Amino acid sequence: MRLFIAEKPSLARAIAAHLGQASRKGNGYIDCGQDIVTWCYGHLLALFDPEDYDSAYKKWDRATLPIVPGQWKHKPLVKSLEQLVVIGDLLQKADSVVNAGDPDREGQLLVDEVLEHFDYQGRVERIWLASLDDRSIKKALSSLTDNSKHASLRDAARARSQADWLVGLNATRALTILGRDVGHNDVLSLGRVQTPTLNLVVTRDRDIAAFVPRDYFVLHGQFDHLSGRFKAVFSPSDDQPGLDPDGRLTDAATASALAQSVIGKPGSILEVTREKKKKAPPLPHCLSSLQKAASAKLDMTAQQTLDAAQSLYEAKLTTYPRTDCRYLPVEQFDDAGRIMDALATVAGLEKTAGNADVKLKSGAWNTGKVTAHHAIIPTGEDPGNLAGRERDLYHLIAEAYCLQFYQPLQYESQKIRVTVENTLWEARGRTVLEPGWTSCAKDDDDENEKKEEEQFLPAVGKGDGVTCADVEKLAKKTTPPARWTEGTLIEAMANIHRFVADAAAKATLRENEGIGTEATRSNILETLKKRGYLQPRGKALVSTSLAGQVIDLTPVTLKDPVTTAQWESKLDAIAQGKYTLDEFMVEQISVLPDILAPLLSSSISGQKPAHPCPACGKAMRKMSGARGPFWSCVGYPDCSTTLPDDNGKPGKPREAPRDSGFKCPKCGGVLYNFSGTSKKTGKPYKALRCGKGKEECDGFFFFGRDGKPDFSAK
Repeated sequence: MRLFIAEKPSLARAIAAHLGQASRKGNGYIDCGQDIVTWCYGHLLALFDPEDYDSAYKKWDRATLPIVPGQWKHKPLVKSLEQLVVIGDLLQKADSVVNAGDPDREGQLLVDEVLEHFDYQGRVERIWLASLDDRSIKKALSSLTDNSKHASLRDAARARSQADWLVGLNATRALTILGRDVGHNDVLSLGRVQTPTLNLVVTRDRDIAAFVPRDYFVLHGQFDHLSGRFKAVFSPSDDQPGLDPDGRLTDAATASALAQSVIGKPGSILEVTREKKKKAPPLPHCLSSLQKAASAKLDMTAQQTLDAAQSLYEAKLTTYPRTDCRYLPVEQFDDAGRIMDALATVAGLEKTAGNADVKLKSGAWNTGKVTAHHAIIPTGEDPGNLAGRERDLYHLIAEAYCLQFYQPLQYESQKIRVTVENTLWEARGRTVLEPGWTSCAKDDDDENEKKEEEQFLPAVGKGDGVTCADVEKLAKKTTPPARWTEGTLIEAMANIHRFVADAAAKATLRENEGIGTEATRSNILETLKKRGYLQPRGKALVSTSLAGQVIDLTPVTLKDPVTTAQWESKLDAIAQGKYTLDEFMVEQISVLPDILAPLLSSSISGQKPAHPCPACGKAMRKMSGARGPFWSCVGYPDCSTTLPDDNGKPGKPREAPRDSGFKCPKCGGVLYNFSGTSKKTGKPYKALRCGKGKEECDGFFFFGRDGKPDFSAK
């Protein structure tokens, strides 16, 4: 019997439908005669937690860090136990196994680790499915490979998992312990991808908060030529008075004087440039570009986009979604006609698909640029009655594919430079010669350029005379940088090199396509939201005060995207067989103490407690007690100061108990006045309590109706 182990039930059903024999569903598997198909639910196993190795790790203590397992161990996830038993029973009967994980390093690992868990020693093959349409499945079933050929891919996934555990878990414990010293109660998590990403948002939000708008002026001149009138913008020289450091004209009087000095004056054409240009259609989508487009056009979160794309893939309507590639193999070009004919019958795509020329071959068809997976494209299967997000996302994917069969946008770019009274003015324009793909799609990338070049410039020649007919002085204000949205943040993670100054690091990050992967970036954003670090504000994502405090406490190494980029570079090397899992882990273990050193040193905090103890100056931390929340000094037991809670902040110290003048009838000690609120009635009361405390004497007496202590009460 041959056993297929799929990554998820939907993939198992798709494979079972093509095995050529009538199938029968069993408990956790599908019986296809000579073949059995079973499935995982993603990862069925997880790495041990620290306390699984040693109960001493249950307490979070500096002295136990760093925690480095001597041997990495796994445990079944509780939700997976039943299915894991099913797979174990089937493996005992299997003559051979087919690893049907998703076509990526995580898909390779999650099936391989199940085989290792049961110590399966039989033959193992691999099926590689980038698409679930009929043609792709049939082709994949006829071209199984030896699973051992993908061992390096498994090792890359395992290296990522173990290194994330080492750094993320140890750093989270260290930061949480440090945070408690300055009054934080919550777990403060760190991670090699989430922390640099969070730092991007915190930095941007702080730039926006610190931004002070400044006034500046732009001069638009109207110039008359024999061939017609055109508009040009004043271009100041470096020594022009009244400019700010960024070259903007900020002095109103200077701007007015410049305008008046040229109105009605003659000038001449210094330079004329006309250049014919082409712009190819945008490439088909990878996951990051799809998430950015869906955020901007459909107001979908990154996770919603991934979920919808995964659903379309499982429905066999589009190809594998977790791809970082925007190119297509030339070998698939012959299938374009069939796909386009199918798209021409889909409501909303009839015009775009119907007017396309399937003989055209855009630059997207480039086998040499295809990575593990090609771009996300439609399969040509009938989408039926798709609705909601899935329908909208399907249209985004299909439209991007259709554009590959349109001519490039062709236009003439024009520039005129004019001098009048020793001032320089510049006009830009553009004439569309052939709209090409823009006849059915918006040129989003060129939108800003279009706004400045929308005018048609007359035919002029160098040296021609002109006259300045008028000048308009436009008052403007500088604007802060835009807040991050999920789409722009995903794009920033994929292009993190843009935010790095070091040239060598920038090159490394560009080569390794940013931080995180197409499959994990949306999950990182969801994690940051769940941890209370980020929160939506309209379409934007903004950082919370907790996020700012975490970033301030975190050492530079863990905030720097270069660190995780170096990881990804080595993980890619492992996947390609150029580096080993053992070499990578030895390196990670060796540098771990250096990474943690700043966190384990009290000198990093540099933080004044948000709520200092009135007695010793250390942080006050909010606690929960039998009578509700209160605040306690983190210096306990050396300092036992407590304060009442006042709407989430430490309240004023309680007044010192006053001597009532009565003696305790039980021990002869001093009785102090005491007031409280009855739990039963909710009414306030007054009483006397022995000053020796409950441990030595439990003397406690209510006042009677006559206003005197009732010493007869027990």
